[in-house]
Amino acid sequence: MAAVPILEEVSGGPSGAMLTHLAGVPSISPDPSHLESLEGPKADRRLAIYPASAGFDLVEELEHLCARSIEPNVFFNPRFLAPAMPRLEDREIRLAVIRDGDEERSRLRLLVPLSVEKAPMPLGVPIMRTWSNPFGPLGTPLIDRDDPVGVIEDCFTMLGRKHLQLPRVFVMPEVRLDGPFANILRSFASSRDLTLVTTNEIDRPFLESDLDPDDYLREAVRSHHLREYRRQRRRLQEQGPVEYHVARTPDDVRLGVETFLTLEAAGWKGRERTAMAIDRFRAAFAREAVYRLAERDLCRVHTLSVGGKPIACLIVFIENGVAYTWKTAYDEAYSGYSPGAQLMLDVTRTHLDDPNIDATDSCAVPDHPIMSRLWMERRKVGTLVIGLTPEADRAARQAASQLHMYRETRNFARILRNRVRNLIGR
Repeated sequence: MAAVPILEEVSGGPSGAMLTHLAGVPSISPDPSHLESLEGPKADRRLAIYPASAGFDLVEELEHLCARSIEPNVFFNPRFLAPAMPRLEDREIRLAVIRDGDEERSRLRLLVPLSVEKAPMPLGVPIMRTWSNPFGPLGTPLIDRDDPVGVIEDCFTMLGRKHLQLPRVFVMPEVRLDGPFANILRSFASSRDLTLVTTNEIDRPFLESDLDPDDYLREAVRSHHLREYRRQRRRLQEQGPVEYHVARTPDDVRLGVETFLTLEAAGWKGRERTAMAIDRFRAAFAREAVYRLAERDLCRVHTLSVGGKPIACLIVFIENGVAYTWKTAYDEAYSGYSPGAQLMLDVTRTHLDDPNIDATDSCAVPDHPIMSRLWMERRKVGTLVIGLTPEADRAARQAASQLHMYRETRNFARILRNRVRNLIGR
């Protein structure tokens, strides 16, 4: 049965061509089939908001959108997104899409998974928020490459209509600030006199280089760290044959996921009851999402073994030339050999040699002890807060201030927690 939207709103039609030059987005010739679908009096551009469960019904359309998006985001691929919704979120997540055409013929042009949230504190600001969390640390919407400026303009214009009674502020966490979407949004906000605030900005480690792997590592990693990693590798080889394996076929990926879940549950996350295998919902999500991505050759599991025993494991997603180092775990009995870093050295070489990978997003927090040391590229990632009407200026700035305060409080708690762990030896 076809998915039924909770809400549907009609635009005045495709627009935005005048903003294309301002946004610095190259002019793209529209798809002829798209132009044909827009001919006639019934053609419309529509905003539709679906329940999260509709992700399973929209898989085919969303996969087509993923292949045509101006900026990839594997965490909004329906093979990841649909399994995540019922298992990771207590919040009610909706799928907002823009669709061109009519009831007989249409095409998705945009996807934004979002939640509508009440003010987090007295006198606070209610918001709409793009879905982003530690399991999907990227909030960039999927936008079709045909008329991306017009699609964004129509989306935010319709969301801001008063009769819909939606919050006047839209929050987009963990967006690449130098990407096409952010550039278009800035131009749109400027042209409409809308407040757009950037907050919670970080430098995320990226791997993006044309250098030979050995040359890259010599340039990126300090010489004394490289010497130490080589020494640890030699010591590790004394324990047995060291093997590095990349699982790619669906069957091999299934085995690799179980290796990851076992290693993670045996470590400190298992002791703190935060390992994915301990929570049946998270474990079910991880297995289904990884299996479904592997069916489309969008997942790899990298494993480092000693004497046939896995000691480190990393799950990687790959889509449209961008790789994402998603989740990693290691055997703490081998911590003296830096198994996580040893595996990442192998992964770095593999990704630099792979012609199908243009860049790798570490998905890591700032100053990550391994990724920040091994990779020298950085990409600006932050939260964009936009007021949907000119009158929402104060509300947008207040929401941005609240988000910044919340992040600073969480960072302080994280630092304090890590210090306590170190004191008690975890």
